[in-house]
Amino acid sequence: MEDPLQTDNQPDRTLPADPPADRFDPQELGQLREELNRLREEIRSSRKALIEQEAELEEFRDLFPDASLSALPDVVLSDIQRGVPLAAAYALNERRSQRLAKIAESANAANRARSSGSAEGDSVGFLSPAEVRNMTPTEVRKQYRQILLSMPKWH
Repeated sequence: MEDPLQTDNQPDRTLPADPPADRFDPQELGQLREELNRLREEIRSSRKALIEQEAELEEFRDLFPDASLSALPDVVLSDIQRGVPLAAAYALNERRSQRLAKIAESANAANRARSSGSAEGDSVGFLSPAEVRNMTPTEVRKQYRQILLSMPKWH
């Protein structure tokens, strides 16, 4: 099977034949060969990691074409550093943000329903308990419907 890390446009990296053995120390040659093999393996690992990163970036761009890599939230970057794939970390953050926005919206809706209105008095028709207590019986009869609508907002 062909090595996927090799490409056709790479120069031939075969080693030249060893020079005559009597010119070099055999122990030094062995150490140099070990270092050469280690460096080759390092290069192979680096190439493999680069290919994986490029695939991850391509997947991210396909899934989130409008997202900017330069504007990734810190939580996404920390997830990536912990080994979570980029697209998964971003999707998890988006889901988390949507869930928090939904919770905030439902809390705001509940607060609006219980609210007595604006503090500046532009809540049309709301009557406070104190206002109702100060009404005459005639005013109560006249504004009875508004009193009933105002009562659920009294805490």
